[in-house]
Amino acid sequence: MEVDTKVFLAKRFKDYYIRNTAEPPQRIEQREFGFGTLEEKIKFRHRSFKNGRELQNYLQRETPFYISYSAAYYEFPENKTMKEKSWLGADLVFDLDAEMPLLDEKILEAVRRQTTNLLEFLVDDFDLSMNDISINFSGSKGYHIHCRDEKVLKLSGDARREIVDYVTATGMDRKCFLREEEVQNGIVFSKSEKRSPRIRSSILVGPNKDSTGWPKRIYEGVLDYIENSKMSAEKKNKLLESLEKGFWEGVEGFREKSFDKIIENYAVRLTGDTDKMVTLDTSRLIRLPDSLHGGTGLKAARVKDISSFNPQFDAIAFGESEVKVRTTSDIDSFKLKDKRYGPYKVGEQASLPEYAAVYLMLKDKAELAR
Repeated sequence: MEVDTKVFLAKRFKDYYIRNTAEPPQRIEQREFGFGTLEEKIKFRHRSFKNGRELQNYLQRETPFYISYSAAYYEFPENKTMKEKSWLGADLVFDLDAEMPLLDEKILEAVRRQTTNLLEFLVDDFDLSMNDISINFSGSKGYHIHCRDEKVLKLSGDARREIVDYVTATGMDRKCFLREEEVQNGIVFSKSEKRSPRIRSSILVGPNKDSTGWPKRIYEGVLDYIENSKMSAEKKNKLLESLEKGFWEGVEGFREKSFDKIIENYAVRLTGDTDKMVTLDTSRLIRLPDSLHGGTGLKAARVKDISSFNPQFDAIAFGESEVKVRTTSDIDSFKLKDKRYGPYKVGEQASLPEYAAVYLMLKDKAELAR
């Protein structure tokens, strides 16, 4: 990145922190902070602040391109080693994102749905309250979820892994939900004039209308599958009545592929080990809400309503004043603030609103035009 571009970006970031306050995390005095440059997301760490005012003064004075804080609480957060910090507990944190070169509406919508699924798991299956859960846009490709309920703060890395495995359906298959149950007098499986009755000594039993957790999701998925199938109305009704009671006879032909699709629709996707480690690591540093992302210029905006949040509009941090840029690579079209920009060819000059110009500069796709 050219010097003029770096100076321009540093001024814009400083101006943002002069005009805007990054709300401090709860129990700020027990958190470790880390700060990054354009080249490295966490260049300096082991810093602590007594209160929000002290943090805000630092941001206005030093203007880092990345600001992260610990999910963990420490007695001495400024000490250099984990042992010396004296760990007191840690929020349960999730990082949901997806790979995309530039912001993509369809991919962002898919990540938003995943975030909604995760919130349902946390509230319905783990009995966590939304009063103890906060959500913020990551500033780039997805969302961060922070859970501060007292019952999760002391969880070990292994316990957090079990939660990750549960919400991602790791190792889950049909055998987790269906079982053969013996019946004393046998059960007539089918009758017809051409065939003799088939009698079985057991029946296939599975989730029913009163199920909770994953069994409930499997039950609802199968109901939806039957409702949308091409079988006759009479057969549908019989199957649905049986399923309400948990009797799965007649659904034994339900394909494994369809079953896997139901799990896929509900399961939370965490991108590889990197995103999973955000949850498992009890000393992880994660982006400070309301701070700027040094790779996009978007803010890690707090999300009050995930169903209506639009990062391409709600995460915009900069204004509309025009900035001339020179592209340094071919750029596909992208959308910000309900406006579409591009595509652009390498070496092209364009006048863009400040928020779009900053975005391309930080994505290393444009320089400030002289």
